[in-house]
Amino acid sequence: MKFRQSFKAKMVLAISLVLALAITTGCSKSETTDKVLRVAFGSGGADAQDIWDQIATKFKADHAGWTVEFQVQNDDLYETIGLKNLLTSGNPPDIYFEWAGARLVNKIADGYAADITDLVKNSGLADEFNDGAFASTTLDGKIRMVPYTSDVTNVIWYNKAIFANLGITAPTTWAQMLDACSKIKDAGITPFSIGNKDLWVAGNWFGHLFSRVAGDSVYDQILSKNKPLNSPEFVKAMQYVADLHTAGYVNASANSITDNEGYSLFFQGKAAMLPIGSWIVANAKTDAPTMDMGWFNLPAIDGGAGDQKSIMGVTTGYIVNDKSEKKDMAIDFLKSAFSAEMVATWSKAGFTPVAKSGDSAALDPLTQSMVDLLNSGATLVAPPDTGYDLKMADALNTAISEVLDGVKTPQKALDDAQAKVETK
Repeated sequence: MKFRQSFKAKMVLAISLVLALAITTGCSKSETTDKVLRVAFGSGGADAQDIWDQIATKFKADHAGWTVEFQVQNDDLYETIGLKNLLTSGNPPDIYFEWAGARLVNKIADGYAADITDLVKNSGLADEFNDGAFASTTLDGKIRMVPYTSDVTNVIWYNKAIFANLGITAPTTWAQMLDACSKIKDAGITPFSIGNKDLWVAGNWFGHLFSRVAGDSVYDQILSKNKPLNSPEFVKAMQYVADLHTAGYVNASANSITDNEGYSLFFQGKAAMLPIGSWIVANAKTDAPTMDMGWFNLPAIDGGAGDQKSIMGVTTGYIVNDKSEKKDMAIDFLKSAFSAEMVATWSKAGFTPVAKSGDSAALDPLTQSMVDLLNSGATLVAPPDTGYDLKMADALNTAISEVLDGVKTPQKALDDAQAKVETK
């Protein structure tokens, strides 16, 4: 009995000492955290994934025992509910793709965007970028995102062969564009193809149109909820959408097919023009490598109140999850991803990274033209779905789809959209 009591006392003492040691020294994060770095983004195609795999291979070679897990989703799913679900899952990403603007602000407010100012500066990651590159990803003096690309999110791409055969040149005014559409339709070809099943494609195209017609300031006021969606300026702008529908200048299937299916119609020569962003260059390299395509910015609107040379564009980047215990590793990974060597690889694949490249000849002509457009100094207009509140963007984009389908008038569609925004 005395032995048992003595043994029990020793065991209690030993356990107490272990607990005391744990409390005194603390359990290091490396001991309580797995060695898996999780990175989330929307699918960018086979070329993008191949580059990410190269980055992961180098990271694993430089960090013994570590692995990289890519959490890749369909890009439309990712933008809506996919990322939100990942962040609240049992295995949330340590790094994730996001858009600058309202979405970044929301991630900060929700506690999912770490202040990485010191990490960026002390790790040498800042040296991979030119001065000012972090301006759009810095809020209240704190860097919250590592910039990836500055994308033009909407211009009009066109099939040069179709234009040449019909004697059409790239239009600079809306009237010239409508004249071109008439000739294209008479030739039995659909003027515009879009895949608007997820609403954002037409939302970007016509969002830019709305800013041109209503004025950049009014556009911002309305989407920032300082003026109603059914303001006369937007009703007037929406009539341009209705006119395109009435004339039959947009594929009838627009609202029932995905963005990628819309791209295919263009790549197959079934449509002469495609209103979409700069990323289509990378898609074309894979899906239409022999296609000769050009682009023109949204044509000037006669009497429009906005900057008729404006650009619709946005900065994208990668956020380090504030809830992650692997912030140092996350920064190391991003430093590899945006090293001069990898930026040259991104550029050759048709992407437009913000970070510096060690290869001055890395960009192909179309990609370089997108960079030049962004650097032209024209007014930069934010897309509805990435620059503003998602509920507001959804209401506007839904209204656009309804007018594009001819099921509602501009006034009715925007009245209903405003009612939706006002509903809590």
